[in-house]
Amino acid sequence: MENENSLKCCCGREFQSRESLEQHLNDKHPEIRQSAEKKAVQKKRLKKYLLMCGVVLAVIILAYTFYFRFQLPGQYDSFAKCLTEKGAVVYGNDFCSYTNKQLNWFENSKKHLDYVKCVDNKELCDSKGIKTTPTWEIGGKTYSGVQDFKRLAELSGCPV
Repeated sequence: MENENSLKCCCGREFQSRESLEQHLNDKHPEIRQSAEKKAVQKKRLKKYLLMCGVVLAVIILAYTFYFRFQLPGQYDSFAKCLTEKGAVVYGNDFCSYTNKQLNWFENSKKHLDYVKCVDNKELCDSKGIKTTPTWEIGGKTYSGVQDFKRLAELSGCPV
């Protein structure tokens, strides 16, 4: 009669404890142990590979989404292009919250503005008498501070 607690090996031998079976497998059947360990390692590698593929795919999708979003025409493209065609220049600095506020009103269309960073063009800004940012130059005259679209349209003759 077989003991209910006995463990059977692939060779037919029975063992009373898991530890005895493990010792027997290590001693007499190392190829079985190695095969099982190899499968476990392969399974772990596969999980890591699939996780990395998922992360890479997510990054690619995210990058494509942002790239595509910034390629769309902006809501104020025609207004920004008209300002540039009329010779309007906005002088500012990226670290200035007022300059950022002014430029952010143009959303994706700000790329069409003639924007001069005074921190990179100190001599030009000094020669124009720029003391405050942002400062708009329209028609040879300067206008300091954030200008709303209505005011910019009046000064430039560009429709919003």
